[in-house]
Amino acid sequence: MAEPKNYASPPKRRVVIIDDDPAFAEVLTRMVGSLGHDAVVKGDSSASHTYELRDDDIVFVDLLMPKVSGVQVLEQLARQGVKSTIILMSGHDHALREAEKIVKKLDLRLAGLLFKPFRLPDVKSILDEA
Repeated sequence: MAEPKNYASPPKRRVVIIDDDPAFAEVLTRMVGSLGHDAVVKGDSSASHTYELRDDDIVFVDLLMPKVSGVQVLEQLARQGVKSTIILMSGHDHALREAEKIVKKLDLRLAGLLFKPFRLPDVKSILDEA
């Protein structure tokens, strides 16, 4: 008799959202939550929040923030040797492409890029791959 197939969904992970826009962070939190993941928002873009990351976290990083830029957050993640999966977000394509190059130079784990505004299917697709 054949072994039963396991159709269980992949294990859900903690998603950390680093974005200075509270309204956008709330929308993304709801999207992530609707997909079964736990979301934590770090809204002040302080690089010190990166010390709380776990290796199995998925981290959404907004690139254009006023206090600490997304690139500065990425540099901090690299200094810490973080193994979390990174997803870059921005409404500016050029910023996304430049940050993608930086992530590769810093040897961080990049899952993908999201151009703002994005929709739930975009988030689901990138989380499924992460």
